[in-house]
Amino acid sequence: MKKPSLRLPLRAFGTALLIGASSSAAVAATSDACDLSVASGPAGKVYEQIVRDMRAVCGNVVSMCTLNTKGGVQNLQMLSSNEAELGLVQIDLLHKLKDSDENIGALKAVMPLHANLLHVVTLAEGSMVDVMFVPGTRTKVPYSGRKVVLGRFSELRGMTVALVGSADLTAQVLNERLQYGLRLVSAATDEAALTMLKSGEVQAVFTLAGWPMPVLVTQPSGSGLQLAEFDVEPWEPYKTTRRNYQNLGALNLKMLAVPNLLVSRQFKAGGTQGQRVSSLQTCLIQKLDELREGRYHPIWKEIKDTADTHGWPRWVAEPAATQKSVRK
Repeated sequence: MKKPSLRLPLRAFGTALLIGASSSAAVAATSDACDLSVASGPAGKVYEQIVRDMRAVCGNVVSMCTLNTKGGVQNLQMLSSNEAELGLVQIDLLHKLKDSDENIGALKAVMPLHANLLHVVTLAEGSMVDVMFVPGTRTKVPYSGRKVVLGRFSELRGMTVALVGSADLTAQVLNERLQYGLRLVSAATDEAALTMLKSGEVQAVFTLAGWPMPVLVTQPSGSGLQLAEFDVEPWEPYKTTRRNYQNLGALNLKMLAVPNLLVSRQFKAGGTQGQRVSSLQTCLIQKLDELREGRYHPIWKEIKDTADTHGWPRWVAEPAATQKSVRK
């Protein structure tokens, strides 16, 4: 079997290069007015909400601008091309792309964040599989195929899956490791992927986000959607966790978890930007209890040890003796 390896991430990385080049003027216009610009994610999604919380508790220490992006791949491109000082990214994406760009390999972890959860969305009443289509169209041949309800990840062998954002890379890693023979196709948005699922074009959707994921938690009961349980033993850096989506009938559902980091470009320790990154790091550590206990996004409660950056080099601009972490 041919290994998919970097095919989709590199394609996505190339797309991000074009996106970054076409939007550089807008980036400059928004980031010049603040100390640190942070590459986050799509408007309204969890990455953007995290930066909003950071600005709320530490904006008086270091001013920050939110740069909306398509997610982790574009965030790395913007960091590499000096369009952002900080960015949010999954640890598996960092490891996969660190050798493709020395600027990515040189990034430092300012803070561990929450884990993105792999939301595996299927149809509650089942999808048609092994369906024949009329060549050149999406017209199904009558009476071909069979209908199956896909409630577990292990049942997806040979299925066609729509991927959104960073799920491109995670799906390739899973497919290569597990040899499931998944047929992977990209979708521009969560909404587009769900449309593909409902139309029968794909049998599942893979999308990554922190819990709760806005596009899923707002689905009405009886939407016809369900979440499949991740019933495979994970390997590093992946973990599993359990979450609830009562509106989709998912209670105590086991899900694949991918750790996130807040990363920074490498700056001189005594330089202006280096001092700003250090000030932000110190502020976030000091304000972590407020973020956990206040009316902020629930992801902050997932951070147990601020020094645990999952093996990625940590930002240290000051002497090691002055760097403190919080363990809880």
